[in-house]
Formats: sequence, structure tokens, C-alpha cells
Amino acid sequence: MVEDTGAEPVGPALDLATGLRLATENQLDAALLDIDLGGEFVWPIAEALDRHEVPYAFVSAQCSADVMPEGFRARPRIYKPAKPSDIVDALVGFAGKSKDVA
Repeated sequence: MVEDTGAEPVGPALDLATGLRLATENQLDAALLDIDLGGEFVWPIAEALDRHEVPYAFVSAQCSADVMPEGFRARPRIYKPAKPSDIVDALVGFAGKSKDVA
């Protein structure tokens, strides 16, 4: 589905360490983050993406404001179960520039 938007996927990252590696070792144009990766929250990955000015959206069943730190509450959120069109719309919204997506 990501490739259908013309983007080139990087990942997936199924754990925090892999996600951090992908976020810091690749030149990403955008990212989609599940909030919970094997019981670990993705906040460090989101912070790394912020430092590198990479746009991203959270894709999760846990997108409620009480779960998210305040600094991330303004980020786009896609609630699971997500419709494919929601994912595509997020990527297209980041685009023009989307080549790699984590």
C-alpha cells in the first residue's frame, strides 16, 4: 500500500531499537509510527524524527490524548483499525517529497 503511493518503505520496525536505528540512519521524508512496539512506547523515535524535521503521523489504537505526551498531541493521528485510504491520505499529505517512509 505504501509503495502504491510512490513511496519507498523503510522498515517495518517491530521494536524500539530497530525504529530508532531506522529513524537515525536513514534520510526519511516521512514516517508512520505505531505508538506501542512490543510494549515499548515510540516517543524516543518521534523525538528523533522531530530533531531531523521528518514529518510523521501516529497510527495506533492508542491515540487518545491521555496516552500521548503533550508534545506529541498535535501530530496527525490515524486510529486503528485504519482504512487504507487514511494511510494513503497521510502519505500524500506529507508528499510531494515522500520517497522513503519508515
